[in-house]
Parts: sequence; structure tokens; C-alpha cells
Amino acid sequence: MALPSVRSPLPFRLSRTRRSSWAAPVVLILALTACETPSVRWVDADAEVTSLPSPLTYPPYVATDSTLSASSPYADFLLTQDLWREAGGTSLLAPTAAAMAEASDAVEPEAMLPAVQTAPTPPTSLGDGNAPSDSLRCARSIRIVSAGARGQVAVWWSRGAGGRVRLAAAWRDSMVAPSPDSAAGGAAGAAVAMSGSAWRGPIMVDSLDQGPGDAQAADRGAYGCARPAPSVAIDKKYGYVHVAYALTGPEGPGVFYAHQMDPRSPFEPPVAIIYGERIGDARVAVDGDVVAVAYEDPNSGGDRRKIGLAVSRTSGHLFENRLTASGGISNARDPHVIVRGRAVVVGWSETADGADPVFRLRRARVAP
Repeated sequence: MALPSVRSPLPFRLSRTRRSSWAAPVVLILALTACETPSVRWVDADAEVTSLPSPLTYPPYVATDSTLSASSPYADFLLTQDLWREAGGTSLLAPTAAAMAEASDAVEPEAMLPAVQTAPTPPTSLGDGNAPSDSLRCARSIRIVSAGARGQVAVWWSRGAGGRVRLAAAWRDSMVAPSPDSAAGGAAGAAVAMSGSAWRGPIMVDSLDQGPGDAQAADRGAYGCARPAPSVAIDKKYGYVHVAYALTGPEGPGVFYAHQMDPRSPFEPPVAIIYGERIGDARVAVDGDVVAVAYEDPNSGGDRRKIGLAVSRTSGHLFENRLTASGGISNARDPHVIVRGRAVVVGWSETADGADPVFRLRRARVAP
């Protein structure tokens, strides 16, 4: 089933960080507070070199082919490798996060912005298979996580007109009890049986990606399906869906974030994490009110790529801090991130001179 063509007007994207006029005083107060005391600080002065295996090595990463069919056996094989690689990266960070004193603390936000008023999502059925039905889905791009007793949510890239892609989501309501492993999400969460329940969607997350024929696309880069998959996480406290991704919008390439507070409503307007010159990997993690997005800095490239971190203490409504995690002379790639209470751990791989990748990590603490 092909997704309908959904296209948001340009002013929507240009004002994507604006919530509403009444929220301006709250934003100003939080900004002034952040200037006095940073809400996120590094625990480590520099990134720690580990002896842990790089997720890029086991199994070796295979570049994305934009012409690959999502329904082919080879695409399924590569997708499975991608899922294990992502789960492996998170598992490498978990012991470090659990050992931090801040892991048992919660953030008490000073202000919380309410949801933007949205209309109900379309009740269209996308089939009752293991994944939502979409004949235009980009290979290796779908990510499915468990929402516990509420079911599952899927997010993926779908081919659009003129070489563009659109970021879509769908819900599958639970009709059976989830397995004990489903809360972990990823490959385990995707395996939860939802017999007899159909996928609801598509729910459009972002439709402003630029194609080869769009203005300045040649300078900015038009990627089509040859791009990193989106990252999705569900918060156990509120049940919100959090998505991080990279695309080239009308105003340029960048890393973006969007969240959905109600399974029956669309996603709220996306937030720009950072703009730059290219797109790269971005991953999201959440625990309670703390949302962390780790990303390949779009303003770095070649053999000097950097890893950045953006953190929100308001369930993704506002991102108060953007930090550089990696050093300035390394080739850092494939970021992973985990949140436990007020503890945030970022990990990534660094390569140099054809050697095997080295896995590094860095710890941060979020202010209470």
C-alpha cells in the first residue's frame, strides 16, 4: 500500500521550534536559567577509550543502497544486522549508565509545555503483518518498538515524488499480553506477537525532505533512500513516542526531533536539533522527562567527524543544551545513547588509518 502524498507548507518548517505565543515567557525563563547553570554537564573531561567491540565491526556495516527493495531477502538480512548492531551499541552503554549515582534520580522540570492541539490520526489499516504495509518503504529504514500493553509503534522512510522521502509512523494496538522482553524495544520488542491487530496509519512525522529537483539540492545533497534509518524510543513514564532523524529540508540539512504524546493524534511539529551541511546518523533515548539525542554533527565531515549530544529535561518540548561529545581531530561515527534517570551515556566508534574502529564513550549528568 502506497502512502498518500502529504506535504506541509514551508512556513511550518521555518517555525518548527515555535510552539505558541503564550509559551514565550516560559521559554525565556528556561533560557535564562540555562545561562546561569547548565542543565547538562560532562562527568568526563574527555571521552573514554574502551576495549569494547565497535558495533560497526560485528557484523561489518554495509552501506545503504537506495535502489534495494525493502521486501527482498537481502534487505531483510541487512535490516536484521542493523537492528542487532543498534541493540549491541546500547548494551555497551548500559553498565556504565547503571553505575552512575544519577541513574536512580529523576528530573523535576520547572515547566512543561502542553501538547500542540492536533486532529485525530487517520484510521486507515496498513495490514496485520509483522510490519506496516507500504510498497514505497525504503529498505532497512523501518524501526519497530514495543509500547507495552498499548501495542507497537513503527517508524520508517517512504519514497515520495521527485526523489524525496517522507518519514511515516503507524501504531498497532495490543491484543495479547507483551512478552517480558518487549519493554527493551529494538529486535526483542519487535518480536512481540500482536495477532489479529492491524496497523493504524500512516501518521506523517515529516514530509519536507528535498529531492534532486528541488532548489539548491545539488549543493546540499539529495539522498533519497540512501540515508540513515530514523531512531525511535518510547518513554515508560508518559508513553510518549520520540523520534530522531536527519533530512535535507528547504532550509538545509540537519538533525531533527519529533514526538507524539497521544497514539490517536499526529506528531507535534518537529524541532530542529542542529543545521549543517550534510546528514548523518541520529539516535534518541528517553527516561521520564529526560530525552537525549546523539548525532553525527552535520557541520563536520571527511575524517574529522564529530558526535554531538542534545538533551531535553521537558520530555522533548525544549532542548536546552547541545554539547560536543567527541574530540576535534577524530573520525567519529555511529552514535549511541542511553538515559537512566539523570545519567546520560554517549558512545561512538572512531576510525583512523584503516585500523579497526575503536569504541569510545562519555558520561554526562543532567541537573535535577
